[in-house]
Amino acid sequence: MFRRRYHGSCLAVAFTVVCVPLIFIYLGYYIGSLFLPPPPRIPAPGIVQDMSLLNYSWYNTHNLTITFAGGLGNQMFQYAALYGISKANGFRPLMCGQTVVGRVFRQLKVRRVEDEVALVTKSYGVYLERMSNAFDSRALSLNFMRNIVLDGFYQSWRYFDHVRSDIRKQFQFRSSTLSIINNFLSDSAKLLQSDEPYVFVGIHVRRGDLLDSYNVKSGYTVADASYFSRAVQYFGKKFHRVVFVVCSDDMVWSTSNIRSGLPNVAVVFSQFSSLSPEFDLALLAHCNHSIITVGSFGWWAAWLAGGETVYFREFPRLGSSLRESFRMNDYYLPRWIAM
Repeated sequence: MFRRRYHGSCLAVAFTVVCVPLIFIYLGYYIGSLFLPPPPRIPAPGIVQDMSLLNYSWYNTHNLTITFAGGLGNQMFQYAALYGISKANGFRPLMCGQTVVGRVFRQLKVRRVEDEVALVTKSYGVYLERMSNAFDSRALSLNFMRNIVLDGFYQSWRYFDHVRSDIRKQFQFRSSTLSIINNFLSDSAKLLQSDEPYVFVGIHVRRGDLLDSYNVKSGYTVADASYFSRAVQYFGKKFHRVVFVVCSDDMVWSTSNIRSGLPNVAVVFSQFSSLSPEFDLALLAHCNHSIITVGSFGWWAAWLAGGETVYFREFPRLGSSLRESFRMNDYYLPRWIAM
């Protein structure tokens, strides 16, 4: 009888020692969250206030990471969303394994670990985006009391518009890259043979794998020569002197189809297409304005340039499966011009 009572007392003590502190910790988090500022709500449509300087460090007890996939443009969307969602919810952003975006940009404000994401996130909760090119407001009000891994591409400016100035500071190119780019732009401007003011307009031409039957069936399109003619005419007439800088994954097509015909206008083609994508992105990002077609690479070039942007309005193709998962207002910035 004494042993049974003793055994029961031990269980009661163990239960008290383990559970009571956990209850108080949970209550502490809950009560603390009542006094914290709410996560930013992003209206649609429109640009929200830049909240890069807000401090959510009272949370910061759990990790948020993402499964990086695709090329540089895709991963820039994923990183920007990771950082924006972390900032809104009070997570610690975590980057796992080797990534293209982490190799190109060295100033990312994120903790890095060498282990791959599948190994790190075995016990994490998973948040799966609903549609790859549409904003899901649920992502800005996640449960900050558990570790979470984001799964998806998160290609919407709304995930990080509230920290846009912070993202711009992190997406800074290396000084060696900028030196090469600036020399190219300086030499290109000499083609105008004038000391009068001029502007650079970056043109990104995406073709390549978008011409594959699978992508065509899905809803991907490529811009034809008439689109570039209209866009070049638009900027050529708006500004007195213009240097158009063309980057593409199909330079043969581009050199044959992109021309100006306007006075006081020069068209130059990137010399860096065979190198790391970092060079072409930096080149386009350092132009004043942008003409883009399809794809996240051109999108980010225009976003970083920060000027007037013209985009190809016939993407994605109407009636396609891609168009069904695509929200134009969530993907393209409100001030960008469809053409």
